[in-house]
Amino acid sequence: MATTGTADDHREIEELTTAECWRLVESRDVARLAVTHGDGAPDIFPLNYVAHRGNLYIRSGAGRKLRSMAARPAVALEVDGEDDDFYWSVVVRGAASQIEADSEILASGAAHLISHDPSHKPHVVRIVPAGITGRRFAKRAPGEVAAEAPHHGAPRADAPGRPTPIPHFPPTW
Repeated sequence: MATTGTADDHREIEELTTAECWRLVESRDVARLAVTHGDGAPDIFPLNYVAHRGNLYIRSGAGRKLRSMAARPAVALEVDGEDDDFYWSVVVRGAASQIEADSEILASGAAHLISHDPSHKPHVVRIVPAGITGRRFAKRAPGEVAAEAPHHGAPRADAPGRPTPIPHFPPTW
């Protein structure tokens, strides 16, 4: 078990094995997909997926997500969850490509993949993993306080008091 943190931090972060990562990915059906747009900006999309024979399959509409994957096929898919004692997160990095072979779509289960998003998603994309990593950490007991982050000197004079809101989302404070 690999751990991180300081000697004062008794909560361990465990690096998961490849087999454990796949077990967790195969136990879920909702994830977040990270893509890179033509302007170099990243974007993240929540979506449903199915795992089949070491690949992941998603459905997509003809919009920006599909265009981004066609132009820049390197993607990352993040799946997370929890059980009674732990929180966990698994990241799959790989290459996305649209598939049209009916035999692969049917065999993978993607033909029956139901999206929680009501928009029409006629395109099926296969993600061929290049790597998978995962971590888990123990939940805190009720009332347990997190260790304070280390303080490295005085705050910067130019540091803003509040973050700058994203233009299309109003601030929530």
